[in-house]
Amino acid sequence: MQRVAAETTKLSFAERLDEYLVENRLPKSMSWVGKLAILWKHYYLNYIVEFLGIVLVVGVIVPLFGVSVKNVGFGSATGWYMYFIFVVVLALIWVGAKFAWGYYKRTTSKKEVIIAKDGTLRERSPSQWSLVWRRYSKNKVAILSGVLVIGITILAIVYPIIMPFSPVMTEPLFDAWNGGGSLANPNLKYPGGTDVLGRDEFSRLLAGSEVSLTVGVFSSILAVLIGVTLGALAGYYRGWTEEIIMRLTDMFLALPFLVIAILAVSFIRRGRLVFLRQIPQSIVIIVVLGVFGWAGLCRLVSANTRQIYNLDYVNAARVLGASNRRIILVHILPNILAPIIVIATISIAGGILAEAGLTFLGLGSPTTISWGQMVNDAQTVLKTNPELALLPGFAIFFVVLAFNLLGDALRDALDPRLRE
Repeated sequence: MQRVAAETTKLSFAERLDEYLVENRLPKSMSWVGKLAILWKHYYLNYIVEFLGIVLVVGVIVPLFGVSVKNVGFGSATGWYMYFIFVVVLALIWVGAKFAWGYYKRTTSKKEVIIAKDGTLRERSPSQWSLVWRRYSKNKVAILSGVLVIGITILAIVYPIIMPFSPVMTEPLFDAWNGGGSLANPNLKYPGGTDVLGRDEFSRLLAGSEVSLTVGVFSSILAVLIGVTLGALAGYYRGWTEEIIMRLTDMFLALPFLVIAILAVSFIRRGRLVFLRQIPQSIVIIVVLGVFGWAGLCRLVSANTRQIYNLDYVNAARVLGASNRRIILVHILPNILAPIIVIATISIAGGILAEAGLTFLGLGSPTTISWGQMVNDAQTVLKTNPELALLPGFAIFFVVLAFNLLGDALRDALDPRLRE
């Protein structure tokens, strides 16, 4: 009984906030002060202390024992600057992994017995997200896809630290005696060989992960924001609002996406407006993919919103005087979050493929390292050096496959009709 009583002493965030306001005699208008204090005291303090401890030990104490950091980094960014970035990234990965493990342990705890108001012992029902995680963790393919996606994300963040050479310089061209030179075959020093200009292919492959993942993620976010907003407005207000939004959606669905994307990117990159040509290539492709990729999600959100519109809890909120914005944001969108997450995950893979296709067709900037651009550059040497096209091609294949498998796994885990 003592163990059960100890478990029930854990307070929720709202209960801690109420206690803080009462103990410190703060009005409700100062609740933000209590939120900051509770977040610091009960949630973030241990992680911040560990983060600072790792930075202090690895970043300051270790070099004091004679460890040289002169060769850490690439190009001109070497020495202490790159070593400090490496230490910060390492500390962030450690703290993030510990936080994820703690969340996993909390959400997958077997059974928690609580004392009800009538004094009886009862088992607390698991939360929705704990059930989702249990269904997800039982799927081995889902776990593998999640590990791949996390690994690719970490690689896209820390690649400047681990790549052996600069991806834009031609140092291997002047190192032919040690296995470099133009169009060198893969070897121990240059695992991916070198391209026509003598640049290290493996380093360029690592650098290209940043562009591909950035374009895929942010184009998906932009498409989700547009599609969810318009779909929720169309499904909730109906009438002329729905008619206008749905006809606009039909128009975007009828447009040939690849042709429009090619025309839009060509106009921005090669048009007469100078300020448009100065926009980075990644931002241009993100905007194009996001603006022309929201129509399918808009229809899905509109249909789900219409289905939930007349349910009891929505009508109850409407009778109690809740505003339309509150009903949409608090009562409707959280209940259609599952299909949105699935579509957003799968659209990341579509964004990566679209970016690779556009850059392969020659619409990318020569100064930007992209997997599609690398495949395009390797067309002239396919017979003699096929690895220059196979390496970025397989990278695109495995990344897209990982995100598609993750989307399928999330769809199965978020399906409320499934039972354990």
